[in-house]
Amino acid sequence: MRLTLLLLLFSEILTAQEIKVEYDKKRDFSTYKTFSFGEGQVVLPPDQKQLSSSVIDKWIKNGVRRELESKGLQRVDSAADVKVSYVFLTTAREDLQRIGPLGQTPGSTATTWSRDYIQTSLIIDLNTKKDLIWRVNATVTVSGADGERVVDMVVEKGFKKFGKPSKKR
Repeated sequence: MRLTLLLLLFSEILTAQEIKVEYDKKRDFSTYKTFSFGEGQVVLPPDQKQLSSSVIDKWIKNGVRRELESKGLQRVDSAADVKVSYVFLTTAREDLQRIGPLGQTPGSTATTWSRDYIQTSLIIDLNTKKDLIWRVNATVTVSGADGERVVDMVVEKGFKKFGKPSKKR
């Protein structure tokens, strides 16, 4: 029984975050020197607003600015090589689990439990005037107190390989 609960908990931790990065592996990112922020959209359900959209907007912009500046890009207000846009979407979810009578005494009934949680999607795009050059697409489970830390983690992992030359084959 303990092993089963441990496996359930471990699988929950593994599925709590998914971060995908899409980019053109043939593109030379060292040619980009400047960036600016374009449109950003924060979508929160009206009954789930624990934080204001402006606070979340600030978290995302600070994280992206920090990562891109650490890669050698400079933030400008206009005429940038790369424009950053993003969408932050929060959805209330419910997870239902049913544990059957396996291993219990005869005549035992199955146990059902549910867990309410907040699932957040954060998509960050870097665009030139012509193309989408980099996309971070993350789906994570967030609690209110961990919000800023999770946004920072997504941005850091999403831009980890940005600016590094691709391996020649």
